[in-house]
Amino acid sequence: MFKQIFKLLALIWFVITKLYIKTKAKIEIFLREKILTKKIIFTLWLLSIFVISTTITLPGIKLKQNSLDPNSFLGVIDIVGGGGLSNFSIMALGIGPFITASLIMMIAQTKLFPPVHRLSNSGPLGRKKINIITRILTIFIAIIQSIVLIKTVVDRQENNFIIIEDNSIGFKYVALPLVLIGGSLFALFLGEQITEKGVGNGTSLLIFSGIASRLQSTFRHAFNYFLGNGKDAATISNTIVFILYIVAFLVLIFIIARFHLAERKIPIQQTGAGMTRNVKDISYLPIKINPAGIMPVIFALILLSLPTLFSNLLDPYTSPTRNWIEKNLRITNPIGFSIFIVLVFLLSIGMGLQQSRVDKIAEDFSKNSTFIPGVRPGEQTEDYLISVVLRLSFFSAIFLIVLASLQPILHFIGIPISVTFSGTSLIILVTTALETISQIKARRQSEMISKKRKQMAKQINSKHNKHSNKKKDTFLLW
Repeated sequence: MFKQIFKLLALIWFVITKLYIKTKAKIEIFLREKILTKKIIFTLWLLSIFVISTTITLPGIKLKQNSLDPNSFLGVIDIVGGGGLSNFSIMALGIGPFITASLIMMIAQTKLFPPVHRLSNSGPLGRKKINIITRILTIFIAIIQSIVLIKTVVDRQENNFIIIEDNSIGFKYVALPLVLIGGSLFALFLGEQITEKGVGNGTSLLIFSGIASRLQSTFRHAFNYFLGNGKDAATISNTIVFILYIVAFLVLIFIIARFHLAERKIPIQQTGAGMTRNVKDISYLPIKINPAGIMPVIFALILLSLPTLFSNLLDPYTSPTRNWIEKNLRITNPIGFSIFIVLVFLLSIGMGLQQSRVDKIAEDFSKNSTFIPGVRPGEQTEDYLISVVLRLSFFSAIFLIVLASLQPILHFIGIPISVTFSGTSLIILVTTALETISQIKARRQSEMISKKRKQMAKQINSKHNKHSNKKKDTFLLW
């Protein structure tokens, strides 16, 4: 008995030692790469500024104990904005206005709007103009959202989670909106700085930080729900259920990660290269199984919240339209849930085609004499790629709908919202983390390649200098 325990302890110690050595080696390598380390530290520093800013409540606002419903209008703004609305902070809008403006410009860049479509295809200058238009549009959306947000909480103060202490019109509809707009622009600035000077996509990382900061609250509520709040002894069955809850969370993360990394590889060849039977020598065109990513779900939430946004301008006590919209256009309501599913499905297909840019790929294939075996170059290649992307988008739309529907379905069953997983939040967490890790790896490889090139250049220069010195020595008379 003691021998078995000793062997088990020895094995555990061996595994811990191995992990420690490997981790230490990786940390040492990481610290040697000064440029990448600075970028990561810079990113973490800006993210910490954003998270701290989300805890600073707006002046003249008193918070209640009630939490936000993630499926309500305010809950959608909170998720998309980066989590600043839960404390009604100076970052309450976050990057929500910018994401809404990006959605509008993304739709405008399609062939349905020829002027903007031509601008998007006119090179760096065109993209610069589109960025300027997006920022101007962001300011207008921030103005509208801030005023509507204040009016929403003013109209429903008795049911909401805040109390506005100063009821003057100037304070409510001038001072507070100005602070909210400033906070939104500051969040946009932080996101751009992360994208340009840090690692990862700044916009995605800001949303990621807001969601990640609320995970501990979800697990705390789940612990209290399944195991009690410490007053009653937890039964074995409740403990098993809580363990299964944790396992389900980890399994979901694994499934989302696998789905995000999965690709459909289409074999391609070059004219004159000849046929090859070796699998390693075959080139492939990789197309993601989920071409549109997480954006269809985020945009579907925004579109579903737009009627509520404008209906909040109406009187809550005399307008039946506003009351109907607030009641029915929620994901937890069958009508809102059905509309949400349709929006996710349509956006997944539309954005999958838009993000894949099959027309550009087919054009590049024709220029580079590249073709897909069995498919003619030109229009036939484009049609083939469209059919592939459509099938993948259809499959990914079903996957996104199932995940995004997870929380409403569990709510229908009777499980509290505070305990359930938000499929949308999990997708954002996993995809953002994987994309950031892949970017860090890519930058690390590029740094290693640049170091090797510098070393090779030094070696060549040193050899050249030695050779030139030898030539000089041959001309000496002594």
